[in-house]
Amino acid sequence: MNWDGYEIYDPGVHGPLTTLPRAEARRAFDRLMEAKPARIEMLRQLLRSNGVELSSTDEGVQALNDWFRVNVQPDPRAPGRLLPDWYSVVNDVALFLGDVMIERSPGLRWEFFTWGKKNGSYQRHVIMGFSRVFPKYDIDVDASVAVYGHRIIAARGSVETYGTVVVRGVEIDVDAAAARGRERPLEEDEFLRWLRLAESNA
Repeated sequence: MNWDGYEIYDPGVHGPLTTLPRAEARRAFDRLMEAKPARIEMLRQLLRSNGVELSSTDEGVQALNDWFRVNVQPDPRAPGRLLPDWYSVVNDVALFLGDVMIERSPGLRWEFFTWGKKNGSYQRHVIMGFSRVFPKYDIDVDASVAVYGHRIIAARGSVETYGTVVVRGVEIDVDAAAARGRERPLEEDEFLRWLRLAESNA
């Protein structure tokens, strides 16, 4: 992996966006949207340094997916987590994929999600504007890319352990349950699947 010239994105905030005061989370959103062209260009340079051309064609998106799947790395000090630098790459990949969704379905847009504090997308940057589903439907591309990265490294053995918990008097082996979830084959065209989902609901 050649990191030549790659600069880590600084969101300007600390902690999950879902827990920040609204004004602070909104500033983080505005900062990210302003930085989006530069971040996508940073991703383009990173890929080029590693022999891949960034493109919004199906072939280009699949090449990005293949590169991500092969290269994403776990943090050896924190099983189940990515190396910290990779969360910046996740951010950049998500911005690119979100823009491709908008390019293919111009009615879509980036939105600062504010509906429901218990919603996992609360105060995050998401894609909205879908006409074929309910009005508040969103795709959190950043979270999706991160989860995909976690599934990739889990398939290679980097897994966080939780032990057992007792629920209503019943002991549950959380690690065994998580292992069953990992039995599902890892998709090799996940990025294209998200694009098709967005197009079908746009």
